[in-house]
Amino acid sequence: MAECKATRSTVLSSLLIGVCVVAVVFLIIGFTVLKKDDSTDSTLEPGPCDRGDGHDDYVANGTDIAINNDVNAYLVEPIGSCLAAVVVIHDIYGYEMGATRLVADELASRGYTAVMPDLYRGNPWNGTGDFAEWKSQHPQDRIDRDVDATLDYIHTELDIANIGMVGFCFGGRQTVLASAPSPGRLQAGVGFYGVGTTTTEVLSMQAPTLLVYGQNDTGQPLEGVHVLQDALRDANRLLDDPTGDDSNLDGPASFIKIFDDVGHAFVHRADRNDPVAAAAADDAKQDMYYWLNRYLPTESEQVWSN
Repeated sequence: MAECKATRSTVLSSLLIGVCVVAVVFLIIGFTVLKKDDSTDSTLEPGPCDRGDGHDDYVANGTDIAINNDVNAYLVEPIGSCLAAVVVIHDIYGYEMGATRLVADELASRGYTAVMPDLYRGNPWNGTGDFAEWKSQHPQDRIDRDVDATLDYIHTELDIANIGMVGFCFGGRQTVLASAPSPGRLQAGVGFYGVGTTTTEVLSMQAPTLLVYGQNDTGQPLEGVHVLQDALRDANRLLDDPTGDDSNLDGPASFIKIFDDVGHAFVHRADRNDPVAAAAADDAKQDMYYWLNRYLPTESEQVWSN
């Protein structure tokens, strides 16, 4: 009987060890799947990016206006006729930064009415304090309402029907989100290094959208950008050539361009003393003009950069 008890005990121990091993394997697999899903289809919570060159000494050409009682905006209108408007969405440093107002002014010089709403309502990130706590003061549903109010203002007060959107960092993701509610709400979008953008969000886009990233952007690593590319390609939403035919796509066109050897914010806060960054910024803006001109036609013809 002693031998039988020992044998039974040994068997039970072996079974218990086997169950534990199987459980550990399933836990590892489950964790791996969850980790993959988290990296590809959930909103990331990045920390603040470096402010870089904010072009604080830039003297803007436009004026500040009130969209409504809660939201102010920067408005700059082109000289001569305007065929379309472009909403410019700022980064976490707010709508008063000279670097972003410079982009709005450049858009106006190309024939667009540029409107940049203050989506932080006078409370941009100032570089101090708890970033997560500051971010919680700006819920997405309120941001969505302020974007809606800006679009309504352009339609009713400025009497412009065709609207595009250009956004940077925080604004890059907002550009993706703003096109989702309905087809025709925006005619075109350009999102620069939109941190935290998910596959669900890009697949919900209802406007032709160009997404631009830097190879060395630690806020939006290339692995995540390639996930977005693959999702759009699998859905037959991604152009292989930004100048190519989009009539055979299963939805509004998209294109993702990655610039080599540059990091985050290389377009609007580029170090103009860095020849690589300066050249990439110029090419990215040229591509922005091409994309807007393709879907928001103006009187000037634009070309895609090499």
